[in-house]
Amino acid sequence: MNDLPLSLEKVTAYVKKEYLYIGALFGFIIMATVISSSFSRDSEAYNRMFEMYGASGWVALFTEMFQRETFVLVVSKILYPLGLGSVFLFLIHAVLSVSVKFYLINEHSKDKWLSLAFFASYFFILHDSTQIRFGMAVAFVYIGLHFLADNKKLLFTAIVIFSAIFFHVASLVFISMLFFTSKRSLGWLLVMICFAIPLYLVDFRDYLLDIVGAAINYLEISGTVLNKLYFYIRNHNLDVHFGLFNWRVLLVYFCAIVIFQYRSVFSKYELLCYNALLLSIFIYIFMKDVVEIQYRIGGLFGFSLVFLVPYIHQWLSEYMSKRNAYIVLLSFNTVYLLKFAFYDKMIVI
Repeated sequence: MNDLPLSLEKVTAYVKKEYLYIGALFGFIIMATVISSSFSRDSEAYNRMFEMYGASGWVALFTEMFQRETFVLVVSKILYPLGLGSVFLFLIHAVLSVSVKFYLINEHSKDKWLSLAFFASYFFILHDSTQIRFGMAVAFVYIGLHFLADNKKLLFTAIVIFSAIFFHVASLVFISMLFFTSKRSLGWLLVMICFAIPLYLVDFRDYLLDIVGAAINYLEISGTVLNKLYFYIRNHNLDVHFGLFNWRVLLVYFCAIVIFQYRSVFSKYELLCYNALLLSIFIYIFMKDVVEIQYRIGGLFGFSLVFLVPYIHQWLSEYMSKRNAYIVLLSFNTVYLLKFAFYDKMIVI
């Protein structure tokens, strides 16, 4: 009988936390909608996109699908004739993308609030508030990873292909996770990273241009994502170079090294996320000649750190109290959020 009040207290605390989590979800959806529709670097481009594709009608859909991912096209063509503004396009993206990420964090993170804080400090601003198509792609490929953790490879493949067609073609690269599903893969990934480092000084742009150009000519296609890729490679700005020892990527190296020591207690999903984190490092090093690809594809795999950040807290807790470890991490997240959003001008006010 003495245990009953304690049990009720625990249940009440749990329910309050769940309601708080749901409240946070709605708050993030509203913030993502407001920022992406009016205050992000990409707001103007997406608003123009909505007007253009909404007004072009359904007849142009098949042609436009070779130039732009299907989801934006279909939603724009549904909303525009109804007289609904582009804000509903941003709202739909926010609801789907943020909800999926909240679900995954709740399911797979050992500390969902810490993962959520890390997500808010960077990926929420970069993806869900700015690069909304890419943000949707990230959400769905990590849902795919949820099924890959259950060894449902065919379903994972179908989800990644679906994401590439409907949300962002870059997500197709995530299909490579099929080759890195075991602990043995860690060794291969480390070899790949070691192989990429000596090649850092080699410029691969000419080779990449030849390969992509040959594909465009062979398939006799123009105005497609291949042309966009060719444009990115050809017009690479040599002055924009993050470097092998950029402070942000040094933090990623550091996190990967710290988390590595906990590999024996990884869940299957965490193992896949860690493999993806190592792939992000490989891509960052190997694709340094095309910053647009390096930055975006590296971020696609690097999102896995959202689920692994509780291990950083566990490591810090070995040197200080758990409470102080939380303070350190949350302080860092807050400072980085302010820097990224306002100093780096990701939010335009």
